[in-house]
Order: sequence, then structure tokens, then C-alpha cells
Amino acid sequence: MNFIKRVGLGIYPIFLYNRTKQLIERDGQLLANYEVLQHFQPDEHAFVEKVTDWMNLVLDQYAPVVTPFLNPREVAIVSMIIGQDDEIHYEFFGGYPNAENQRCVLAPTYYEIQPADFEITPFDIHYASKFNTIEHRQILGTILGQGVERNRIGDIIQAGEKWQFFVDEKIADFLSFEMDKIGGSKVKLVKINHFDQIIQPKSDWQPMEITLSSLRFDTMISDGFRIPRAKAKLLIEGGAAKLNWAQVQDAKRLLNPGDIASIRGYGRLKYVATQMETKKGKIRVAIEIIKNK
Repeated sequence: MNFIKRVGLGIYPIFLYNRTKQLIERDGQLLANYEVLQHFQPDEHAFVEKVTDWMNLVLDQYAPVVTPFLNPREVAIVSMIIGQDDEIHYEFFGGYPNAENQRCVLAPTYYEIQPADFEITPFDIHYASKFNTIEHRQILGTILGQGVERNRIGDIIQAGEKWQFFVDEKIADFLSFEMDKIGGSKVKLVKINHFDQIIQPKSDWQPMEITLSSLRFDTMISDGFRIPRAKAKLLIEGGAAKLNWAQVQDAKRLLNPGDIASIRGYGRLKYVATQMETKKGKIRVAIEIIKNK
């Protein structure tokens, strides 16, 4: 079975070639898509296919499409692929300003995207906070334990003892009925009907700028967390690192803006943007970090 297609100077996985071909042939002309593909890692190609599926659906049905919750890297990929399309526009929203996990609504240019199109339900968790404590991992674990897929859950946010979370509205009633305990605490989930009732969480991300010799995974981790590069390499290859929520053991992998790495025992790092290249060939980048306490 042939899984590869050669177009001009480019070599493409068949599924990605076919989807891209459908989009490009709207103008009756097949163009090589090498410049697009080179921005993505092989393990991101399946998501690229989903994005082209969503775009085709919008064009075929001439109606809006809402995606599952996307992580920051997926948000960046959607933006890169759609870009300034003449027939499709899009917006991201996660239920509150600056959400980490967001849904995207893709729509024909005639359609005015509304907040309701994102189909997000926010919940407030009521519990006896004077006698009990709950944690982020307990909340997430309890929701996942109901058989809910991760991409149907948005952010889980906290302000003091108050906890709220966001989900796909299609599973809201199910969770209201099924979730009555988190950890050892009895809880009641209450839907938030007005967005002014959503708490404003304090961000733990600390912005900083670093100068790198390359955009390799181990280099970013080494300079970001101020640890020797050899140690960063060992952590990655030893399975202590995740990139965009998936374990990655390739220390040489090149990172892209929007990537989020987590290192067991150290914390999380977000690659925000490339600032400039220095005269000595170094790369100045903006990152944000949450260090484990």
C-alpha cells in the first residue's frame, strides 16, 4: 500500500496530501505544499488532517464548525494553516480571557461568530471548604474517571478556595448528575449562567527571555530551568519530559512557538515567541515558566 505522494520537490504522507489537495484545488490548481508541511512534526500530521477536515466541512456545508478544546500548540497550528483565508474566518475562546485550552469556531466569512457558538459550560464547584481541600489533579481525575475525553474539558481554575472548570456543553448535564464527590469531599456542581461570575485566576506563569544556541528541546530546557544541558538531555531521554501533553524522548527535537513542555520535578515551560537572532547567530526567545515549589 502506497502511503507517500511526491509532488514537485516535496514528499508527503498520502492522507495529508489528499486533504491539502482538496483545499488547494478549490482554485482548480494543484500546488506543492512543502512550505506548509515543514512547519510541523510528523506526530502533528494527524492533527493537521483534522484541521483540513474542519475547513472542508465549513466549505461544503457553508456553516460554522466548533472544534474540541485545543491546547496552545494546536491553537498555533490552526492559526498557521488557516491564516488569512478568503473564505473562512475563525476565533478562539476558552470560556474566559486568556484561557490556556480553547475551542475554535471556523465559519464562512458571512457568518458573525457569537459566544454561544463555542458551546462551553462553566461550572462552579460547591464544597465544604472550611473542612476540606480539593486540588486540580483531583478535579481533572474525577472528570476523566466519568469516561470523558480530555479534549472535552477546558481549563480548571482557582482563586483561593474557589474552583471552577469549563466543559463541552454537551456533557454538562451528565457531569451535573454523576459528579457528587471529588477526592474525599462531597461536591455539588453548579452551572455558571453569567460570565461575570467567573473568577479571575492569578497566573503562575513567569515571563522571561533567554538566548539559545538552537531551538532544540534539551537546549530550551537547559537554559529555561538553568540546568546543565547533559542533565536536560538525560531527563528527556529518560521519560521525565512531556511536550504538548505527550511524552517526547527526542532531545534534538526542534520546538515551535506555542509548544508547552513539562519536566518532572522542575515545572512547565512555554515557548512564546522568537524575538531576534543575534550577530553571533544566537536566538533570542520569549518564554514563560512555572517552577515547581
